[in-house]
Amino acid sequence: MNLDLNNSEGLRASSPLAELAKVSDLLNDQELNKSLDKMSFNGSAAKVGYYTFHKLSQMPVVCEKIDECKISFLDSIKAVGIKIDDFHESVKEDVCDFFKGTYENVKDFFADKSDTQALKGLGEDFYETREFGIDKCSAAAKEIFNPGVIDNWMNLSLTERQGISKAYAAEVAEAFKLEKYSGVIFEDLESGVLGYNNGDGSIHITNDMLINYGSPLEVVNTITHELRHQYQNECINGYHNVSDEVKNEWTAATAIYDSNSQPWAFDPWGYKYNPLEIDSRYAGETVVRNITKDFINDQFA
Repeated sequence: MNLDLNNSEGLRASSPLAELAKVSDLLNDQELNKSLDKMSFNGSAAKVGYYTFHKLSQMPVVCEKIDECKISFLDSIKAVGIKIDDFHESVKEDVCDFFKGTYENVKDFFADKSDTQALKGLGEDFYETREFGIDKCSAAAKEIFNPGVIDNWMNLSLTERQGISKAYAAEVAEAFKLEKYSGVIFEDLESGVLGYNNGDGSIHITNDMLINYGSPLEVVNTITHELRHQYQNECINGYHNVSDEVKNEWTAATAIYDSNSQPWAFDPWGYKYNPLEIDSRYAGETVVRNITKDFINDQFA
């Protein structure tokens, strides 16, 4: 059975269908709907009935509250943003003040701003031990063992190679500020031994390296290495002002030093990983690296 709820004719006035038809007619009354929109919500049956069939968000009082919440929320966001900005500025100022003060303290601590290895307050002869003298050694090596010398090394006579090596050794002795330096002794050493130092101011270098090695870079490495041992010896004996920690370390390392210690795995601190050897290898290999780095970069420039 089909019912036309918009047509109440023929329905008994007291029947539920008749009442339903009246509601349908009421909802279709556009003029009434407009007037209801203008009414304030007071819980009346007519208003409740109206908003039963409409979205809750369309109610004027609800729309008003939503708008108020939006405004309040935006104001809160702005307030939080201002607080965050203030906090950021405060932290930035504190950090800048901290580093500025630290920087000033560091500047005052260094004796010579152009040489950050010389430290004020620890004595003008105190230097950061690991890097001490290496830059000057590198500069001397680049000048003496320039690309022309490296390329023509095998074309030079033994006397010329020895002369160049002695010139570099003198520069290294100056870079390490050695108190005792009596030159380089070239001699035939047993196989596998490139050089050694007795701590008496002279270093011993094998002739085999100058005669048979195609590049002088190992000469640079060995001379720097052996004269670094001379510097270590002088530090232990108080000729240079180094920290007690370094002095004690090198003194203890001397007591256990054994150049014949093999295999190294069973006596790591006897020779290969002895602090004296680590420091000397670092000095020699760093100078060679500095030469090689510039030489290669110049080739591809």
